[in-house]
Amino acid sequence: MESTHWTPLVHEAGLASYCLGSGLASMRKANFAEPKHYYGAFFEYTIGLERVMKLALIVDHCVEYGTFPSNEKYAQKYGHRLTDLIVGLAGVRGQLEPDARVWEAPDGPIVNAAVSVLSDFARGARYYNIDVLTGKEPTTDPVARWFTEVGIPLLATRSRTQDVQWAKFVDDEVGNRVQIRFTDATGGPLSSFEDLARMTRDSEFVAKESTFLCAKLARYAISVLCARAEQASQNLGLPYFEEFFYALLLEDSTLKKRKTFML
Repeated sequence: MESTHWTPLVHEAGLASYCLGSGLASMRKANFAEPKHYYGAFFEYTIGLERVMKLALIVDHCVEYGTFPSNEKYAQKYGHRLTDLIVGLAGVRGQLEPDARVWEAPDGPIVNAAVSVLSDFARGARYYNIDVLTGKEPTTDPVARWFTEVGIPLLATRSRTQDVQWAKFVDDEVGNRVQIRFTDATGGPLSSFEDLARMTRDSEFVAKESTFLCAKLARYAISVLCARAEQASQNLGLPYFEEFFYALLLEDSTLKKRKTFML
C-alpha cells in the first residue's frame, strides 16, 4: 500500500481516538454547575464518533472492492448526520461473519434520544450560544435538551436515591438569611440548599450513565471498524486499529467504572 494511504489512516484513527477519549472524560465530569463540560463533551465526542464511522465506511469499500474509494465525497455524503451514519454502520456490520460481531449496538428509547441530540449538535446545535448572541433563531440549548431527553429518563432507571434531608435541615436553619440563585441543567431555578443537593445528586448520576451509554456506542462503532478491517486484503496494509482504541474495547463492568479514556 502506498504511504499516502497509511499516514492519513493512522492520523485519522489517532484523532478519532483522542476526540472520543477527551469527550467521554469531559462527559464524566459534566454537571449542572459547569455546563462547559457538557459542551466540550458533545463537541469532542461527536467528532470522534463521526470519524470512526466514516473510517469504517472507507474500510468497508476497501474490503468490497480491494481499493480505496476514488470519490472524495464517498464518506462525506452523510455530512455530520450521526443518525444516518449509524444506519450505514449497521450495513457494514451486516458484512461481518456472526462470530466477528463482538458488540451489539446499544438500543432503546434513551439511546435513540441520545443519538438524536448528538446528531443535531454535530449538524448545527453546537453553535447554539453563538446563534443566540447573533440573533439567529436558535435551536434548543443542547445541555438542557440532553438532560430533558436523556438525563431524566436515565434518572427513572435508578434503583435507589441518596437522601438529601440534611439539606432541608440546612434550609430550615439558615432561613431567609441566605439567598440562593442558581439554575439546574434545564435552566430551571434552584433556590434552596435542598434543590442544590438534589440537583448535585442527579447530575452525578446522569453524568455517569451518559458516559457509559456513549462509551458503549463508541465501542460498537470501533468494533465494526476493527472487524471489517480484518477482512481486508493484506495488500492494502491497513493499520491495526485496535491499537488506537483499546481503552474503549472493554467489558461493560470495566467500562462503566472508567472516568478517563485517553490512551
